[in-house]
Amino acid sequence: MSTNRICRASLRLLLALVTVMLQTACGSIYQAGGNGTGLLPGPQPGEVKFSKYQPDNPYTQLSPGLLARTVFGMASGTGYRVEVRDLLVGPGQKTSNVSLPGPAVFEVRSGNAVITTVGKSREVRMGFAFALSEGARFAIENKADSTFIIRVHMFMAD
Repeated sequence: MSTNRICRASLRLLLALVTVMLQTACGSIYQAGGNGTGLLPGPQPGEVKFSKYQPDNPYTQLSPGLLARTVFGMASGTGYRVEVRDLLVGPGQKTSNVSLPGPAVFEVRSGNAVITTVGKSREVRMGFAFALSEGARFAIENKADSTFIIRVHMFMAD
């Protein structure tokens, strides 16, 4: 039993020593962080080389402050078309009133915002879903510091 106590005491001492060493090391890193090397110098005027890459399906401006891109579209063959779009509103942006070409189901994918339709405002956040009829006008106000993304499932006559 005494050897068991000695092992426990040794283990406690070892853990205490490791804890003190880690706290000391981490503390010195945080103290030196503010006195680091600073920002790197900017590139020379002729050194800037932008990529020529263009995405296959880029966002386009639907209205001021509102970007949209079609993710999926398919005709049913029976006179209807289904289209899925992503709408994006930047931080601090407010869109003008917009309508879509068909009835739609909206699903908030990221962020939170205030959506105004038919004179009524409602705060929405990630996971919230709602529907609007064809021609219904809406505006989105993103008061957050992050981008607001909403997925729209539209159903239209072909």
